[in-house]
Amino acid sequence: MSEAPVTRALERLLGPLKPERVCLIGHLPELDLAHSDAIRGHLSAFTHLAPEEALTALPALPTQDLIAVGQSLEVLDQRSGDQLLAGLRDLHARRVLLRLDPNPGPWGHRQIMAFGFQRLFRLPDPPHTAFYGFDLGNYKVTPDWLNPKHWANPELFDRYRW
Repeated sequence: MSEAPVTRALERLLGPLKPERVCLIGHLPELDLAHSDAIRGHLSAFTHLAPEEALTALPALPTQDLIAVGQSLEVLDQRSGDQLLAGLRDLHARRVLLRLDPNPGPWGHRQIMAFGFQRLFRLPDPPHTAFYGFDLGNYKVTPDWLNPKHWANPELFDRYRW
C-alpha cells in the first residue's frame, strides 16, 4: 500500500511543527513513522508502545510532539479506549494521529469527533480506513463575536446604566 496519502495527512496535521519526540501506540501499517520524510531529521526520541501498556506507560514519558495511534482501539475495551483518547488529547501529546478501522467496535466517526478529532483522510480502497488528527492549537475556530470589539458594547453607553 502506498504511504503517500497517509504521509500527506500527517504533513497536514503537523504543519510547520518538526516533531522531536514521537510515540507510536499499536501498529500503523500504512506508514513507517520512524523513517517518514515528514519527521525525518528532527526526531530525537521514538517510543513504541503496545495498546495495553499505553495507559500506564504514557504518564512516565515527557509530553510528545506527536503520538500516532494505530490498530489500538480494536483491542481495548470502551472505557480504556476513552481514557486513552482523552489522555492523549489533554495530557500527553501536542498532536495526535489516529487510525480508525471501519468496524472498530464502539468507536465510530461520531465518537471520535466528540473527542475533538478531525477527519484528515479516508483511504479509498477497502476497508476504507480513516485517519483522524487532533491539534490543540486549531481544534476550535474562534467565533466572530468573541473579540474585544463586542465586549464593552460602547454603542450602549448612553442608553443604559450598569
